[in-house]
Amino acid sequence: MQVVIVGGGKTGRYLAEKLKSQHSVTIVEQRLDEVETLRTRVPEIEVIHGDGCEPTVLDFAGLSHADLVAALTGDDEDNLVASFLAKTEFSVPLVFARVNHPANEWMFTGEWGVDVAVSSASLITSLVEKEISLGDIVQLLLLQAENLAIEEVVLPAGSPVAGLTLSEVMLPEGTRIMAVINDAGVTVAQGDTELAAGDRILMLADLDSRDEANRVLGVRERAGNDGTVGPGSLRGE
Repeated sequence: MQVVIVGGGKTGRYLAEKLKSQHSVTIVEQRLDEVETLRTRVPEIEVIHGDGCEPTVLDFAGLSHADLVAALTGDDEDNLVASFLAKTEFSVPLVFARVNHPANEWMFTGEWGVDVAVSSASLITSLVEKEISLGDIVQLLLLQAENLAIEEVVLPAGSPVAGLTLSEVMLPEGTRIMAVINDAGVTVAQGDTELAAGDRILMLADLDSRDEANRVLGVRERAGNDGTVGPGSLRGE
C-alpha cells in the first residue's frame, strides 16, 4: 500500500516507522530541521520538503497513486486543507486527519475529505463514559500530548504477566492499560483485571516507555493492527 503522511513530527514519524516494513511510505514536512532529522533517523523512508497544503507538493509526493493519506500536522487548518486536496484533487481512497483542538472536531467530516478523524478529546470522553476512575483520567491527562500513543498488543504464549492481575504488573511510568479484549468481551481495565495469553491489550503509552512496557508484557514483535491510528496513535507534534 502507498501511504503519504503530511506532517513529519513525532506522530508522523512514529506512524511511518510502524508502516515502513510492509508499505511504501512518504512523508511531507515543511520544517527543514524536521526533514533533516527524518532523513537521518528513517533513511529508508522518502521525505519531501514542502508545504502539504500545496497541490504541487502533494503531487510530487505521489498522491495520485496513494492508497492512504494521513494529515498529522499540529495545525487543524493545515490538516483540513491537506485532507480536502487529497480527496478532491487526487481522489485518495482513504484519508485520516488529526484533530488538535476539540472545538474544531465538527469540521473533520467527509465534506472536507476526511474519512477518519483522530481526536484525543474524543478518546478521553469515551474513557469517561466507560467509567474509568477520575484518578486514571488525571494520570492520562498528565502525559505529554506530543508523546502519547495508543497501541493494541496481543499477549503471547508464555507472557510473564499471564495469570497476573493488572495491579501486579509493574508497567513503566507513562503507561496505562485501558482495556482487555478476549472471548469474554471487552473489559475496562481495573486493578483486579486478570491477564491471560491471547488477550488483546489496548495500551496508552508515551514514546519513551512503550518499548519497556512491551518488554514487561512479553511482546517482542508488533505487526498488523497492533498499533492503531484514528483512533489509534494519538500524539502531538
